[in-house]
Amino acid sequence: MRHVAQLGSSLLVCSLAACGGGGGGGGGGGGSAPAVPANLAAQVVNGDTVRLTWDGSAGAGSYRVYYDLDAGVERAEASFVEAIAHNNGLALQTIDLDAQPSARVVLAITAVSPNGDESALSSEVVAALPDSANFDPLFGDQWHLVNTGQGGGTFGEDANVAPVHAVNILGDGVRIAVVDDGLEIAHEDLLFNVPPGLSFNYLNGSSDPTGGDHGTECAGVAAAIGLNDVGGMGAAPEAQLVGYNLLLNLTTANEANAMTRSAAANWISSNSWGAADGLGIPQRSNATWRAAIDTGLATGRNGLGLIYVWAAGNGGLSGPNPGDNSNSDGQANYFGVIAVGAVGDNGEKASYSENGANLLLCAPSMGDNNHGITTVDRTGAAGVNDGAQAGDYLDPNYTNTFNGTSSSTPLVAGVAALVLEAAPGLTWRDLRLVLARSARQNDALDPSWFTNGAGVKFSHKYGFGCVDAEAAVAVALTHTSVGPLLSTNTPDSAVNTPIPDNNLTGVSDDIAVVGSGINFIEHVEVRFDADDHPYVGDLQVALVSPSGSVSVLSEANFAVNQASSYDDWVFGTNVHLDEPADGTWTLVVRDLGANDTGTFKSWGLRIRGRN
Repeated sequence: MRHVAQLGSSLLVCSLAACGGGGGGGGGGGGSAPAVPANLAAQVVNGDTVRLTWDGSAGAGSYRVYYDLDAGVERAEASFVEAIAHNNGLALQTIDLDAQPSARVVLAITAVSPNGDESALSSEVVAALPDSANFDPLFGDQWHLVNTGQGGGTFGEDANVAPVHAVNILGDGVRIAVVDDGLEIAHEDLLFNVPPGLSFNYLNGSSDPTGGDHGTECAGVAAAIGLNDVGGMGAAPEAQLVGYNLLLNLTTANEANAMTRSAAANWISSNSWGAADGLGIPQRSNATWRAAIDTGLATGRNGLGLIYVWAAGNGGLSGPNPGDNSNSDGQANYFGVIAVGAVGDNGEKASYSENGANLLLCAPSMGDNNHGITTVDRTGAAGVNDGAQAGDYLDPNYTNTFNGTSSSTPLVAGVAALVLEAAPGLTWRDLRLVLARSARQNDALDPSWFTNGAGVKFSHKYGFGCVDAEAAVAVALTHTSVGPLLSTNTPDSAVNTPIPDNNLTGVSDDIAVVGSGINFIEHVEVRFDADDHPYVGDLQVALVSPSGSVSVLSEANFAVNQASSYDDWVFGTNVHLDEPADGTWTLVVRDLGANDTGTFKSWGLRIRGRN
């Protein structure tokens, strides 16, 4: 007997939110389980309904439908769609589901005996829902994607994703891991981009990290579904999302695990978290985390390297004195991490966004005129849009108040997904270079911009500039992959010289690099020790390359001025991109505040690049 079931598209929402698990005894068709259903076929009807047909299995009392977004459907709770009752040899059921544009759903079924024994999965079928004329009602508010001047912004100050979307580059096939406080995997504007069973909850070990409005908002910025009649869209509206709620159980072991979990299958790791803001002191990363990042770079994405995108931090201050510097964050300044600052809808630095020689680029977020980012929120009253936010949406599933480098970071992750769909063979180093070379020089008249010794423009406010999806894809398509990574590590220079107190001249020391073979620098690390100076807020530390370019590694910070010291601290800088490594490097240390004194004890260099 041939069986028929019609599945509309709310079945997935129903199954993940309320329908429970795949259950059943048996397994694999042995014992008293019915035979595996045969000849499963799928047909899309009326644009938004999937009709399944299959040959009935002897002894079946009902059937179960499972799904995935890729081949490899599993008989698991997270993949369970619907139980279909058996009625005189015919199963017919219609479930309401709005069409998603180009949604590709992989389906399989099992047969279940009256006593609950369940067969193995049938062969899989693919149901591809067609493109629709649907739209996103909140897209017009998403100035960070397309800035037309709405809300008083400046035309064109956005991530420039529209030209890429127009040629059907939408992030398809790229998976983004959102490492945060959770991700509502069944949200109406995320569900079809979340493969079942692949997220992770660090509280209970399950595959459901639902919770955490912050991570859910980040996920929406990166890859909310596009053109589905609800909400807005993400930068990469067809990329896949997995959520890791690390921040709810932040241990050293979990931190390292979240950096390498499913590293072969994940392409991008989006991290809108890190060192505490507003302290004005250096905060180290731990060695376990650094080792995990190194592992992800070496082995992630099947050897091409996992892309780590990191928030530069929200500790900057307005006014004449700087606040936190991103180079005091031992995660945001680590080699291999893409540190992202924030600019407002006018293209100017958000006052909270931290300066840093470690910045690679910046991206739109809420700026000083308080024009926030529209993205998904937790369903109902669980998120930030609880009805008490003036000017927020009446629909509590969405918010227009997201902000910070927390928002600019997943936006870069989404743009990276677009680039990697267009050029999937890029290594992690290639991707960094593509983003740096394609970044738009925003706020071009700002005096922070300068040209390094290789002719590359850089700003300690903006890195190489604002992320630009169209330009990044164009650069990626003509990019020649870089060769082997070279590294040179100098011995530490024992300076042991007092730093003059409250003095603009300061003290300096030189290190000569010879025979490195590095003609094009990609990153420089500076090891620095002045551990007897009790106030890091007094110190300005600057590196001068053989080409004459200056990396400001530490800014005097009179606004915070917390007691701490540089005890074998490691700074990172991107300023010297494409400069040659060989020659004399100079480190200049100045104490710009009165009363506290100390010693410039030692320093050293590690330079990475290519010949």
